[in-house]
Amino acid sequence: MNFIEKSVTQERISIIKEDVTRKIMSEGWGKQGRNVDVKIKNFTHCWVTEHAFKDILIDRGIWFRNRGQYVGDSQGAGADFIVKIEGKEVSVGLRSVAEKSLTMWKSVAYPDDRFREEQDKIGDYHIVCHNKDGVVRFYGIISKNRLLECMGNVVRKYSPLNQEYFRTIPLDEFKFDLLSVLLEKMEKV
Repeated sequence: MNFIEKSVTQERISIIKEDVTRKIMSEGWGKQGRNVDVKIKNFTHCWVTEHAFKDILIDRGIWFRNRGQYVGDSQGAGADFIVKIEGKEVSVGLRSVAEKSLTMWKSVAYPDDRFREEQDKIGDYHIVCHNKDGVVRFYGIISKNRLLECMGNVVRKYSPLNQEYFRTIPLDEFKFDLLSVLLEKMEKV
């Protein structure tokens, strides 16, 4: 499997985890009966991957905007990243997956409520990635149209661990070749 790799230092990961813990506590996830430890782990993984992708864009001299480590409800969250392709601003989201999703299930899970209620907030493109101890690998990308088409063709499944419903998409829908092409097309600073 092809990928682009970027590492994040353990020092930076510790800072991110502290920020995540503050986010989870300030948003009252525990008061909602949610599994706080799982949420902290999931958000930490996500923010580490965002930091790694930001470094890739910086290394390549690509123009971008990044919402940063967002704290607040999902309605107020902006796109993970905005880049320019052929003069047009394009939103790019990241989807960090667990090791088993990559190797065993070969699938990418998306929250069902985002598909049903927040399609307008889904990025123009989504990149699937995996974080293992700060080593982040980016495997491929899918367009919003293809993502929505795939999510519309699968049954939602409940995750007891995450306490929410998901829709899973085959990993092979995320194309490495397209990721490479789009990174080359992204406008430089």
